[in-house]
Amino acid sequence: MNYLWLGLIVLAGAFCALYLKSALYPGPINPSALRYFSTEQAHSARAYSFVPRVLFITSFMLQASVLSWLVFSRKGATIARRVEVRCGHYWRSILMYFFLLWLFLRLLRLPFTLFGNYYWQQAWGFSTQTLAAWWLDYTKSAALDLFLATFGVLLFFAILKHWPKIWWVIGATLFAVWLVLQNFLWPVIVSPMFNHFEPAKNPAVISMVKDLANKAGIQVDEVLVMDASRRTTMANAYFMGLGTTKQIVIYDNLLENYPLDEVEAVLAHEMGHWQKGHIIQGLSLGVVGAFLSWGLLALYLSKLRPTAGHHRLQLWASVQLFLLLIMMVTNPIQNYISREMEKQADQVSLELTGDSAAVVRLQINLAAKNLSDVSPPGFIVWFGYTHPPVLSRIEAMGDY
Repeated sequence: MNYLWLGLIVLAGAFCALYLKSALYPGPINPSALRYFSTEQAHSARAYSFVPRVLFITSFMLQASVLSWLVFSRKGATIARRVEVRCGHYWRSILMYFFLLWLFLRLLRLPFTLFGNYYWQQAWGFSTQTLAAWWLDYTKSAALDLFLATFGVLLFFAILKHWPKIWWVIGATLFAVWLVLQNFLWPVIVSPMFNHFEPAKNPAVISMVKDLANKAGIQVDEVLVMDASRRTTMANAYFMGLGTTKQIVIYDNLLENYPLDEVEAVLAHEMGHWQKGHIIQGLSLGVVGAFLSWGLLALYLSKLRPTAGHHRLQLWASVQLFLLLIMMVTNPIQNYISREMEKQADQVSLELTGDSAAVVRLQINLAAKNLSDVSPPGFIVWFGYTHPPVLSRIEAMGDY
């Protein structure tokens, strides 16, 4: 095994060990959290968070182990050769190897996904879905993933075949274009496949949106309400899209179960993302990251080609392993940027509403009802949190 690959695997393994240690031994509850939450709430939230954390890291380690075996073992090369012999045709063998690997990894992840996303949510009273409805969502998601991945693998090998020296530049460019298209099209093509959206009809909410948009200096014609309650009792909201597809989406159960001043704080937060241009910033960073990742991918794959017995079909397993590992080791960077954007949106929310009490109450109610860990281990926050932990967000209100 080349030292570059070994270094990446060791670094990812170190992160796994630290994450697992933090999940198993999270330490005592921060006394400051008990100013806002009961001891029972804090321990319940920690118990709820424990299983998803262990499932996440176990699933990652299992996938990384299997892919490493397929990439670096002689048996992995033998499997690739057998696929090519049976299929004969170049493109047919690529598609067959890709499909077998895609299916195997899907089946490998399925127990973790099913337990974590359905049974665990049912056990804690969050899921409102039937098992049949969950399977329908899963099937649609898998079909979409298979369609996009099939297109991706064919494009990857076509570029590699026709432009062997600059394939990574072309690949990175096309991926950057895809990032833009994805951000533009996802809200209007993919999201409606899974949920129903309609404009908010509550006159108080409509008036609130107009007032907040005027204060923020942005053009927001409407806020969409998503039928999240048919899947979960958890409340949330988000902002996504580009240009004419920009959307602020709020869960129906947030509108139904939270007072209007807290709904206003949520809307102001999402408008903060809009005002600060976080989608464009994230997209720009994604494009830079794409070129860096594809350049590194080219470097890492070049270290495999001279390896004795390495079969060309194994390149796809190598790509999957690289992406899995690079996502793991860059997770802290991506999530740090995300947390900083969330802090900025929190600040805008406070500026637009002028109601720090409502913003704080919102954070407390969301954390209590969604069972967010109110005293998460520091490493898990640094490594895996896209948002600042609730206590940090509450305490930051005093700084604004």
